[in-house]
Amino acid sequence: MKTLTLPLLLLLLLTVAAATDMSIITYDETHAVGFKTDDEATTLFESWLVTHGKSYNALGEKEKRFQIFKNNLRYIDEQNLVEDRGFKLGLNKFADLTNEEYRSKYTGIKSKDLRKKVSAKSGRYATLSGESLPESVDWRESGAVATVKDQGSCDSSAI
Repeated sequence: MKTLTLPLLLLLLLTVAAATDMSIITYDETHAVGFKTDDEATTLFESWLVTHGKSYNALGEKEKRFQIFKNNLRYIDEQNLVEDRGFKLGLNKFADLTNEEYRSKYTGIKSKDLRKKVSAKSGRYATLSGESLPESVDWRESGAVATVKDQGSCDSSAI
């Protein structure tokens, strides 16, 4: 029994040490920051998937997300090597997204390509050549606007 206990104890200690070293979320001044091997990145990715409850159904999606995860992990390691920043980067639930995917899903910012497509001007409200426009328009007469309504105790319009 004694001969089995020591190897198991050593295995447990190595596992805990490896898990602690792989925890990019707990970076501090003493944490060894460096680039991860594919095996380390795979272990970290699998742990991250469980932590954030992520799963992928599409064929090849997990491998694609792993490649993005590795790129983000590499960026985190590079940034955390910079001295005197006052902060350290870590992983969060968005670590499997590219910057473009994050921006389009969570910030409302559209990619440059999409903006080019959308920015084509519509001629719907353009004046036609030779068309004269009135100096002013009273939209109340056209029924386009309603009278001012009392909002009661709502302070949303208070300045």
